[in-house]
Formats: sequence, structure tokens, C-alpha cells
Amino acid sequence: MKFTHIRLWSGLAAVLLIASCQSQNVSERYKQDGLVFVDEIEPVKGRTDVYQSMARAVKYNVDNASLNLNKKIFTQDPSQDPKTVIKNIMNSDINDRSSLLEASNVLEYAIIYGISHLQEKRPTAELGLYLKSSQHLALATIRAHHDTWFAMKKIKEIDRLLAKENKNLEALKQKQERQGMLSLEDIEYKKNLEVALLKLNEIRSALAFRQTEYSQLIQANPDKLELEGRRFYELEDFDRKYNLEIFQESAVRHRTEFAAAKENGKYYSYVEVRDNAIRDYPEIARLDINGVSLGHELYEKELRDRALLIANNLVDAVTSYQKATPLFKDSLRRKAYDELGAAIMAQIQINYCLVKLADVEYQHLGHEIAKKKKEVLALEKRARTGNVQNLELLNQKIKLIELQRRQSQVNAERAVSLRSLYFNAGLSPFSKRNLKLSVKEITALLRTSFNKDLVEMLSAVSEEIKRLPKPKKNDWAKEDNWLENLMKQPVKKTKAVVAKQAEKPVAQGKKAVAGKRLQLGAYMDKKNVAPDWEKITDKMPELKDYQIKVEPAEVSGVVFWRMFIEPDAKEVQPLCQKILENGLECLVR
Repeated sequence: MKFTHIRLWSGLAAVLLIASCQSQNVSERYKQDGLVFVDEIEPVKGRTDVYQSMARAVKYNVDNASLNLNKKIFTQDPSQDPKTVIKNIMNSDINDRSSLLEASNVLEYAIIYGISHLQEKRPTAELGLYLKSSQHLALATIRAHHDTWFAMKKIKEIDRLLAKENKNLEALKQKQERQGMLSLEDIEYKKNLEVALLKLNEIRSALAFRQTEYSQLIQANPDKLELEGRRFYELEDFDRKYNLEIFQESAVRHRTEFAAAKENGKYYSYVEVRDNAIRDYPEIARLDINGVSLGHELYEKELRDRALLIANNLVDAVTSYQKATPLFKDSLRRKAYDELGAAIMAQIQINYCLVKLADVEYQHLGHEIAKKKKEVLALEKRARTGNVQNLELLNQKIKLIELQRRQSQVNAERAVSLRSLYFNAGLSPFSKRNLKLSVKEITALLRTSFNKDLVEMLSAVSEEIKRLPKPKKNDWAKEDNWLENLMKQPVKKTKAVVAKQAEKPVAQGKKAVAGKRLQLGAYMDKKNVAPDWEKITDKMPELKDYQIKVEPAEVSGVVFWRMFIEPDAKEVQPLCQKILENGLECLVR
């Protein structure tokens, strides 16, 4: 699958008209005390990390973003018919989009449309749109922060390269003025050099544009921005133990859509939602059973087709409910909630797949970058150089920059897909009350909430998660009644599976088992550990009493370095909380 660069304002954000700047010209029906942002914009102080970026972007844009989303969902404009919107999302003319991202966006729109129209009280529905807008802005910010950090770093390198090669171009022009003409070799060199410089300038312009978008999003002066990007923030620290079922079961327990269904007399369990989705949309289960891998073209096509079918069926079910007479209202509402559950399960699976596919591509690009660096180094070490050799070196450097940019984009999209998973699982720190806090307070809240959400999700995972049994042979999956037989089979856990589950740091019920280690950071480069530890202990001198441990960890083929301290068991939770309150990062492991 081609996991490609997606513009900040593309996809669902563009469809739903998420605003890029905050304005006080909000609809008159909103009273000022109902707004999040009514004060002066706070200036940026110090280095801006991804959490502060999210805090600023959501606080300063969410009022307009939610109003625009509200208009889109409840519009009477025939051109904004939900089926038309779905079609437009899937038929986007952005050539470099991932079809799975389109599929996720289609399901997101259908879910928002569905629950908004199933809610009996309009204010409740509008509050849901407000929280969805917060999540959309947070996701856009994660991508923008990641891209801008790369741009700031790479533009300096490009400027040095441009300065050097423009001197060579100027020398050729002066030579032409002196001699009246150039040799055929010089003419060819000049033409190819101009093409290479044009390409380099195009890359620079695209990177600079990303910086401009980012500064507008977080409402900050681009000339005074310094980004924190060398730390590996937790969003990317995705261990293999976080399987698909964990996110799906968490969704059934935490999502407001299922809470709304319960208010209307329909209680859903994870197993029921999962089985309903497989029964009504069995294509992906059939592929899994028959051993079709995630990277296969057929798998992606089926995921995309299923997303489109579920989205349209959900919209149809909601429409039927709205038009139904009181006699059939309840049954049609239950049908709509069934479709809503299938849409949520499908979206989580797609975002989970996007994370996995990004892991594969990131690793592949890492190998390509290593090879390209060796080629560039070999060209730089040549004894003889000339126009042809210099041009070859320049073109190889441009290819290296493009590969590095591509890898950065993949990593950014991976972070977005991973945070989308947590939002899909019903874990979100955003509320009107929280967003009325200062940027500093919201930033601290976001740092704390990730660790808190993660621990709660893992500790509350039910032991009753039932996996589909793996058949000894795949032939039976081709039979017409394969699904019925599958649903009737009892779930049996092997000793290996039970042992594996026992190793997981998951507590019984809702009480988490206290960890014995505190992770204070994770880094792509081991040399970043020492200076970061110095900054941490400057802020919290009492941490100097602890001996730090640094260990390599490999997640989906990517190696990074984790920094730990090991306090006494009784100190773990209170110390972690204190670290978070000081604006630092802490993850209990």
C-alpha cells in the first residue's frame, strides 16, 4: 500500500471545514460563557512540544471548528446530502492520498452524522460535535508539529546546498558573459543544474509552507518558534501487546455512542458488537481466516469497500429511523445503533492497520536512506570531480532529502493514526471545562492524560475478550455456511495463550497493578539521554537520588532508547504524578 503524504487541511478536516484560525465572530446563538476562547492569545514561551501545540490549536480554534461541523451535519443543503459527502470523500482528487485514510475519514463522517441524528436532544448532539472537533484539531496538530520540526531542521541544510550550487550557476553565467558562449558540455551542465535547483527550491517551498500552516494553526509568530522534536513522545511508543481487540473492547466500554444506546434501552457488550459486525460484514474475517496478509492489495480493497458499504448503510439506517412512524421507531433505532457499532469496529481496524503499515514502510525507508547515505559519501570521497560528477552528487543529495522527508511524513501519519486509535477507543481528555484553562494547564493535562488513559485501558481489559478460533485448515472458510459455524464454535484458550495473558501487566477488574519503573523519556539517539537527564534534574533536583537506566527497545523494527528510574513500589504512582505536575513526562511500566 502507498502510505503517502497528506496535506494538513485535506481529508475529513477539509470536508468538515475545520477553521485554521479563531475568530470572535461566532454565531450569535452562542453566548460568550459557552465559548472556550474569549481572552487574548497567550504568547509562546520556550520550546514548543507536541502537547503545547495541541493545547494551543484546540483552544484557539475549537469554537469555530465545532460551529462549522455543526452546520455541515445539520445542514438542509441538498448538495450536502450525507451520501454525497461520503462519495466526495472517497473520490477525492488528491492524488497522493492513502485509500485507507479515505476509508477512515468516510467512517468518521458517517459515525458523526449517525450519532448526531440519533440523539434526541440537540444540545447533547452539539456537545458531541464540539468534542469531535477538538479531536480533529489535535490530530491535525500532531501531523503539523511533526512536519514543521522536520522542516525547520531540513531547510537549513537545503539553504546551504542552494547557496553552494547557486555560486556554481553564477560562475557559469559569468563565464558565458566573458566568452560569449559556453561549450556543449557546459550548456548541458547548466541546464541540468537549473533543473536540480528548481527541484530543491520546490522542496524548500513545500517545507516552508508547512511551517506557515503550523504557526497559523497554533496562533504563534513563526519567527519566534522553537520546537521540541528530538524526544520520542509517547504517541509513537506502541508496543506489540496493544492488540486490536484491546482498542475495540475499550471503545464499547467508553464511547459515548454506546452510552447513548444504553440510554435508549439497548446495552451492548464487546462480543455482541464484534459478532454483529462480522455477521453483517464478513469479508475481512474471511480474508483473515484464509491467510491473506495485511499488505496484500486485496486486503486493502476489501477494507476500503467495507468502509464505504458500512458508511452508506449507517446513513440509510439513520434516515429510515428519522422518517419512521412511532410504531417502528424503536426497532429502526436499534438497527441504526447496530450499524453504528459496526462502523466503530471497522474504523478502529483501519487505523490499527495504518499504524502497522506505517511501521513496515518506515523500516523500509530507513534501509533506503542508509543505502543512499553510503552512495552520497562515496561520491563525496572521489579523487576527481567535474561538472558531471558534481551534478550526480547534487541529484543524489536531493534524492536523500526526499527519502528523509518521506520517512518523516510516514512517522507523522503513524503518530496521527495511533492517537486516532486512542480517540476511537473512547479515550479523550477534551471537554469545554478543560479547554477553558490556560495553555500551560491544558498542556499539563494532555501529558498526564495519555499515561492515565493507557494504564486504565490496559488494566480494565476484560478477560472475557473472545478471539475467533483459528481453524486447522482454511478450506472450510470457503463454505457457504462458514460464518454460522464459526459463531457456534466455543472459544478455547490454550495453555500458551493463558500463559501469555498472565505475563501482561493487566489487573483484575479496574484496579491497575502498580509498576516498578518510571520511564522519563524515549529517544531515537542514545546521545540525547544525558542532556535530557540534566534538564530533568535541573527542574526536579530530588531525582538525582535515583540511578538512571538506559535500555534499547525495538518496536516494529524501529530501535530507540528508553530512560528509566526504579523507585520503591510505594513511591511509583505519587512520584510519577509529581513529575507530570512539573511539566515533565512520565510513563509507568
